[in-house]
Amino acid sequence: MAFLNACPQTVHGLVAMAKVWSDCLTICGKLIQGVVIDDATSCSFPLLRLYDRIFMLPPTGLAALTVIALVAPAIEYLGVIPRTTTLPSTRRWVLDMLCTLVGYGGWLALTGNMSVAALMTPVLMTVIVVASNIKYKVLGEPLLFSDLVVARSFLQHPQFYLFSIPATARLALVVLVIVLPVLFWVYASVALFPHLLGGSILLLGCLLLGICPARSWAPVPDMKHDLSRLGLPGSMLLYWRRWRGSPDLPPPVPLQGTAIYDQIIIVQCESFSDPTTLGLPADIAIPPMPGLTRARQLASHQGPLCVSGFGAYTMRSEYGVLFGQSEKELGFRQYDPFLTARREHSHALPFRLKAMGYESTFIHPHDLRFYDRKTLMPAMGFTHVIRPGPHVSTDSMPYFSDITLGETLDDIVRTARTPSLFYTVTMENHGPWPTGADRNAPLRHYLEHVANSDQMLLNLINDLSKQTGRSLLVFFGDHRPSIPGVITPGALRDVPYVVLSFPLTEKTAHCPSIALTPAQLNKLITTLICQA
Repeated sequence: MAFLNACPQTVHGLVAMAKVWSDCLTICGKLIQGVVIDDATSCSFPLLRLYDRIFMLPPTGLAALTVIALVAPAIEYLGVIPRTTTLPSTRRWVLDMLCTLVGYGGWLALTGNMSVAALMTPVLMTVIVVASNIKYKVLGEPLLFSDLVVARSFLQHPQFYLFSIPATARLALVVLVIVLPVLFWVYASVALFPHLLGGSILLLGCLLLGICPARSWAPVPDMKHDLSRLGLPGSMLLYWRRWRGSPDLPPPVPLQGTAIYDQIIIVQCESFSDPTTLGLPADIAIPPMPGLTRARQLASHQGPLCVSGFGAYTMRSEYGVLFGQSEKELGFRQYDPFLTARREHSHALPFRLKAMGYESTFIHPHDLRFYDRKTLMPAMGFTHVIRPGPHVSTDSMPYFSDITLGETLDDIVRTARTPSLFYTVTMENHGPWPTGADRNAPLRHYLEHVANSDQMLLNLINDLSKQTGRSLLVFFGDHRPSIPGVITPGALRDVPYVVLSFPLTEKTAHCPSIALTPAQLNKLITTLICQA
């Protein structure tokens, strides 16, 4: 009792808020069930009672209620892009409100101050919306639940992300990082009760969100549609729940046969694209790309590779080619399939090729902690994981040269004594690209480096042509580059792929261009191996 007597205004405000939320939840339940607001027998009494109790709230309680029920949901609805022209649905408002309730409870549990919690809750929603909008403008899709994993990568390699954040957003982020500890230090309450209350509100919000039927509200992954139906935080939450409940894939059919090809060389080239398909300005000199031209002339299969990512999400293309699972089969795992790849290792190409006597090597000249490749690749069946280098970064060559990587790959292939798979992931074309007074400086930098990738392809064709053994070369881009203000997300996202079988045979006509997905490219590779 002594504790309660020490803060009677707080207790009074909390009891009043609890009554208000009880009425709000009653009305929300009726709205979800489809009851009309003006139904006098079901909703008018709770509405009148709610009206009376709202005006009995203390200022801090009224501010909290306003933030949770109106301000934060309005920030989400009016701020997130792409914007909708219709009013927010009941589901979107309820999910926004419940997610805001969780945020408010978290801040209150942390600080014990209702005013600080009411201030920081809409700030948090604003940060989420701004982050999603920046991502949408650069990569063409909103924030996803799987992007939370990027936080670790951001700390390891901030240069991959900071270039896409506008200067004003960076400044605001710095201010926020400074202000947060100050608010906590100056305004945090030493009383235990407000912290316990915040924890209770947080728990209540999580419980109510857990009751929301994820399976019926988000039956299939369709982020573009669900963003307008469920809102940004609601869709992230429900997609995460659906992702957690996704079943593992059944074991694949074993590959049959013996090792016909001596070497299978797969090169996943970072941001490799055909510059003629990028819609570049007329005053930009497009490199001739002799390697891609030669590869298309000699290829047994070639065409556009239809990838879902733009400017990022290498792991989606990589997973598709290695595991052969379409995004439809993956369901809610499609957004970052590497998160569950370890549980599906039996589908990985190197694992399956073991039955045919192949030894597999993964080669990548960058930090192998990215996408957890250091431990994930051995689990997929790669016997060797090689990181060429070291490389000293310069302005003209910030990452390991593709031409040098091609030479390294050729040396490794020549020393192989058993049937082998070599899967190589390049790095040279990775952003960020240098900026300057010339608006096209990033584009010129990219074209210079993509020409080096093309030379790598040409060198590999020439080197493999000189060998007497049977080899299969697969070369493809993982996604198009995203260069803000120059190459931006659009409907066209395909990148080139070529498949060449050595020794080369004389051809009288080019093979037709056939569009494939990464999963279909995997099927093509396994078909060629088994039919060779």
